[in-house]
Amino acid sequence: MASKKNVETRKKQGGEPVFIVKSALKRGGLDYLHIALIALVLILVALAVSLATFRSYEVCGYGINATGSCIVPAHNSSQALSAAENVLAGYSTLNSSLALLPYYTYVNESEVSYLPKTNEWLVVFPYLDPLTNSESNFSMLLYGNNLSLLQSSIQTIPPLNVTGNRVTAFGAISMKDKVLCASKPPIPIYSIIDPYAPGSISALQAAINASDKYGSRVNMSYKFIFTGNAVEKYPKYGVRRTQQLGYYLFCASQQPTFPSFVKYLGDVFDGNPPSNSTMATLLSDANMNQTQFATCLGSAGQALQYQAVLANYYNVTQTPQFIVDCKYLALPETLNPAINYTLSSINSSTSK
Repeated sequence: MASKKNVETRKKQGGEPVFIVKSALKRGGLDYLHIALIALVLILVALAVSLATFRSYEVCGYGINATGSCIVPAHNSSQALSAAENVLAGYSTLNSSLALLPYYTYVNESEVSYLPKTNEWLVVFPYLDPLTNSESNFSMLLYGNNLSLLQSSIQTIPPLNVTGNRVTAFGAISMKDKVLCASKPPIPIYSIIDPYAPGSISALQAAINASDKYGSRVNMSYKFIFTGNAVEKYPKYGVRRTQQLGYYLFCASQQPTFPSFVKYLGDVFDGNPPSNSTMATLLSDANMNQTQFATCLGSAGQALQYQAVLANYYNVTQTPQFIVDCKYLALPETLNPAINYTLSSINSSTSK
């Protein structure tokens, strides 16, 4: 009691304050100050552990493997890029349009990434499509151990719109809202060609070959239209002279010696309108009936107008193009598979 009174007396007399630290527990033990210090120490330890863990991931640029050590690839990004460039150069030896790929690739803008989960290198090259003049990506996956090619892929250009057509078989596109013209052979085939389009002569030869191959099972007809390929000739040669080739081809196709005419034309055709003397020579060499041919030329203009309407009905804007049995689109290179598919579909439907 005396000590208590002494404390109170000192307070009243303005003496120094006295701090009394009480136990946090009723029966003694740690006081509040020590508990606070212990909590602070625990927080600091936890923070240190977190920082140590963060630093370990930061040092291991590609992560940590199952044993807890850093993933270290066998090669670096520069070596992966060099290997990809070697593979890219090899495409120049291919006998296809891919041979142009090395010459239209922006190797200086490449992106190289390591994929630690699969131990592979991904190299992406931007390239310029020489046909569309648009940029896409060419990608390579390389094995991480020896940097050999695992897989390559080219980013395709998405279609501007969905037409409603669908691919039904190899070489054949089924056109929306178009129906078959024939339910049994012979099936009609329209070869729609701009005489000045690339591959026009070879397309005519493909049509002639298909006629020979399938005989009475097909009825081949030749339609000649003038698209942008012909329009490019107008300023230099004029509309009349440019279109004259289409007139001659149409009338020649009405005679049985048309295959000979196409053969002789292919020998001299350089992509420009032939002269009148050249056309006369071709007609003579092909043993064309001159009287019948002259009569045909008188009405050829109207006939070609009808053919242009037909091409517009099938939305043909680029040639050569084939319409098989009024339903299927085909290219000269896929004409035979499209004919086979159409004939087999007709046979299967009639046998049911």
